[in-house]
Amino acid sequence: MTNPLVPVQNPAPRSGSLVLVSGASFAGLATAFWLDRLGYQVTIVEVASGLRRGGTPVDIEGETIAILERMGMFDAVRAKALLPRAFAFKDADDRTLGGFGVGTGAEEPSRTRFEIHRDDLLDVLFSGIDGSVEMLFGRSIKQLEEAPDGVTVTLDDGTRRTFALVFGCDGNRSQTRKLVFGDEENFTYFMGGYVYLKVVPVTGILPANVSEVFSLPGRTAMLNGYDDRTDIGLAFRTEGEIEYDYRDRAQQRALIHDHFDGLGWKVPTALKHMGTDDDFYFDRINQIRMPSWSKGRVVLVGDAGYCVSPVAGMGGSMAIIGAGRIAEALELHGADYLAAFQDYHDKLHAFVEEIQERAANDGMATIFPADDAEMTERDRKLRDGDFDL
Repeated sequence: MTNPLVPVQNPAPRSGSLVLVSGASFAGLATAFWLDRLGYQVTIVEVASGLRRGGTPVDIEGETIAILERMGMFDAVRAKALLPRAFAFKDADDRTLGGFGVGTGAEEPSRTRFEIHRDDLLDVLFSGIDGSVEMLFGRSIKQLEEAPDGVTVTLDDGTRRTFALVFGCDGNRSQTRKLVFGDEENFTYFMGGYVYLKVVPVTGILPANVSEVFSLPGRTAMLNGYDDRTDIGLAFRTEGEIEYDYRDRAQQRALIHDHFDGLGWKVPTALKHMGTDDDFYFDRINQIRMPSWSKGRVVLVGDAGYCVSPVAGMGGSMAIIGAGRIAEALELHGADYLAAFQDYHDKLHAFVEEIQERAANDGMATIFPADDAEMTERDRKLRDGDFDL
């Protein structure tokens, strides 16, 4: 069933081909929407028991807006958009070193960048496919075997099904990528740090609609204030990767305390909210860089193929852009999926590389300065107004 909110312009003939989408986050939901529109019979497999809720808000900008308009979803996104936020860099005494505010007057230009809570964007995207695609929650892919006429997929419950195409939309630590392309370390670009993120239902740490950043060489605390919650981000820089157990949440909390205990500003307040629960995100700051996003009948979309890192602030946008671009390529090339996958890569990879390089260089140095030299340069940019975030 197509989304009745979206007028079909020259719809492609319904091929009826069975396709599998791995992952039910932004990339997976948006890819499934377009595949359904192109006439494929779509199944989504998601290891979680439902949509993965929680997490920090998502920026919507640039090409993403045009794609959401074509999906008939932009008005719903704009209706849920958060108010613009001021951004301030602070010192240990909570004095503002610099940053930028937001206009609120009648002459304020129309917005070209929006922020929306992650759960709200999930709901908007899911509404576009609810009832039109098969959803398999609580299942994961264990094996992929490609043959001339399709890919036989074995799920963790032993189920075996054959699909014409498989779309890996399962994030930074993609199981699809691992099964098809090999060890993820071959494609992981470590950016020199680790980050802890937690959302707390507390609003007294800083005003609403404000972001504040406090840095010392190698350590940064960031707080995002909203009407009903606060995002806490704590990041520390390292020269190389450190060993830790991604399943050991107590060890991860200890790592944060080792790097942030004794710091000033609002860091002690942020640390008090770490608590003992496991409802937080901790991981290395990295990107996924691959020479190709497809192999045979399998193609990667979003973070699975080209994670740009949280520093870029475009993870959600890149997922939706990638879904829109793969759909355009499939519509253009029809049954020639190899040509479609190559076209998708050729037309998008330069933009991905630009975003990744900017995040790995200017982004890291500005938001998470590693040493005194990067701190000095950041402060100079703040004084001179030579600052672009």
